[in-house]
Amino acid sequence: MTSSRDIAINGGPPLRDRPLPPRRAFGESELEMVSKVFDHSWETGWDFGFQGQFEDEFCANFCEFQSGGYADAVSSGSAAVYLALLALDLPDGSDVVVSPVCNPGGIMPVAVQNVKLVIPDTNVGCFNISPDAFERAITPKTRAAVLTHLGGHCIDIDSIMEIAAGKGIRVIEDCSQSPGALYKGRRVGTFGDMAAFSTMYSKTLATGGCGGMVYTKSEEYYWRVRSLADRGKPFESSNFDLRDTTAYKFPALNFNANEISCAIGIATLSKLQRTIDERRTVAYKLDVALEDSKVIHPSNLELPGTVSSPFFHTVLVDVDKIAVSKVEFAAAVAAEGIWINGDYRDITSEWPWVRAHVRDWQETPNAIDFRNRTFNILTNERFSDDDVRDILRCIQKVESYYLKS
Repeated sequence: MTSSRDIAINGGPPLRDRPLPPRRAFGESELEMVSKVFDHSWETGWDFGFQGQFEDEFCANFCEFQSGGYADAVSSGSAAVYLALLALDLPDGSDVVVSPVCNPGGIMPVAVQNVKLVIPDTNVGCFNISPDAFERAITPKTRAAVLTHLGGHCIDIDSIMEIAAGKGIRVIEDCSQSPGALYKGRRVGTFGDMAAFSTMYSKTLATGGCGGMVYTKSEEYYWRVRSLADRGKPFESSNFDLRDTTAYKFPALNFNANEISCAIGIATLSKLQRTIDERRTVAYKLDVALEDSKVIHPSNLELPGTVSSPFFHTVLVDVDKIAVSKVEFAAAVAAEGIWINGDYRDITSEWPWVRAHVRDWQETPNAIDFRNRTFNILTNERFSDDDVRDILRCIQKVESYYLKS
């Protein structure tokens, strides 16, 4: 039995006395690509900006990764969601179904438009929306849905698209936390009318500080997004003259990406599949290790026929076996030197600001219950077998103190 003075949260020495390995997503290959931007600029005599050869290459490579389609690199994942929804040209006052669990960056771009949010609950035992929850959320005014593949795990997108098609509802997939995930052999983002990706520095596919991508299989939506992302310019016109501002189609803002970010994206995209595979290996080894824990267990969130692209690792806590709250238990594990998000706050219905933007606000008890019985272990592709063993050892140290007799 571990004594109170032994656990780090009570002042004892942490079991993991060295930092976990940082991700270091940007290495030599990214630096080399950035250097190429400068080299090209110096060779041509033109300063680099945006919508140049590096953005063209990044978007083309991304579409190849997705097995076809059209892509526009933009300034952030939030911008990608905003532009995708704006491109649908919904009637004012439309209802838009959004995910019950999502980062605010995927919800706020919806809320600032002239629509009302509809927030369904999850099913028991998961964070992602189910087809049943989606269907129950549809109102007579529902015209679109923005649905997140959370934490790298696919939603049941085929079933959702079948329901949406029957109701005339457009679907935007938010793939910010799940680039490269597979549903029945196809990449997420290829099922909906459009898809939004975040490529900020912390994401699996990263382009630097902030960045995003709008992806679609529709050429019509693609050209509309291009115009909406760059001041209404008529890019689809073969004889468009940048200096002829009388040809601009409508008022719009500037959400462009830049050549430096896109060059970084080319490098990280080239190793994205390897990154996904390495993260999946870490997740698998962690789940195997947790078989030796009395309190913490795998969450098994991967749907049949899917292959996840891990972003964080959600684990179940047997709260009836511990003498403290789940949050206190997670904090104690974190104090031992493990990266933990012990109280996941991205429950959409819980944000105070959201009520003014929701049609018939109500709590989402299934999502809240699952949050209250889980915590997220934050890992990356550089974690070794020793790191996984230390995670287990830290959990076992804490549970030996808090386990009920």
